[in-house]
This record gives sequence, C-alpha cells and structure tokens, in this order.
Amino acid sequence: MQANILIDKRGHARLIDFGLSTIIQPHIGQSHLVATSIHPGAVRYAAPELVLSDDVRDLGLVEKTDIYSFGCVMLQILSGRPPWYEIKSERLEFRIVVMISEGRIPQRPDGHPEIMDSDWKFIQKCLQFKPELRPSADKVLDFVVHRFHSPGNPA
Repeated sequence: MQANILIDKRGHARLIDFGLSTIIQPHIGQSHLVATSIHPGAVRYAAPELVLSDDVRDLGLVEKTDIYSFGCVMLQILSGRPPWYEIKSERLEFRIVVMISEGRIPQRPDGHPEIMDSDWKFIQKCLQFKPELRPSADKVLDFVVHRFHSPGNPA
C-alpha cells in the first residue's frame, strides 16, 4: 500500500503524491487545485463525486472533496487502519466503488485504539454522500483545534 501522508522527525504530517491534482488559472500568490483523475490506491480516500463521476470540474466542490478525504485520514489516524479496511477482496477498488455508489461509508473500527463517539460523529459528517452536507474547512479546523486543546483530552 502506498503512503501519501508521511510524518517528519518533528512529528509534522507531510502530504505527498499530488498526482490527482493540477494547477489551473493561478492568481497572484495563489494556486487552485482541481482533481483530474483517480488511480488505484486513492480510491480509499476519494469522495463519491470523484469516484462516481467522469467529469468533476466544479471548483465549488474541491473543498468538499477534501473534507471527505480528511474524514478518511482522520479515521485512519485514530484507528490505525485505512478506510475500507473491512473489505477483503482481490478487487478492492471495485468493491469500494460499489459500496460508495450504495451510499455506504467505511465501517467504524472496533478494538484498540477505540474511536471516541464524538470523533466518529464528526468523521461521519465528513463522509456524507452529498458534498453540501459535509462541514466547511472552517468547521473542520474548529473541530481539530477544540479536539486537541480541550481539558481532559487523552491526546
């Protein structure tokens, strides 16, 4: 399995493999990224609109597709298992696409470490089938800041 998130010596996450993105119409000091294709390996983290559509060019969806991917990454970080770990099939990518087309999301892992209910509830919000139902990037940031800076938090 290919790892697209690496951790540096100081414990900071570093994203790699931007093969799904391309720069379009850069503005002064900014770049806008848009998904252009899906390849095996990324399907575990890809939003339904990327997996099920042949043409995703609506820039309004970019943030919401990233929110879906964030939910998948959060699930993996908290559980130690990749999204869709429950699928045991030689045709993994195909099975994931079928599950997504049925409106399903990755299962909540059981065992250790256990995902707290509040975290699972937020992951489920990020994994909503309809992009407009997913939280905004600001709400994700608020959740993360409060999650890791609240008193009594085990993290």
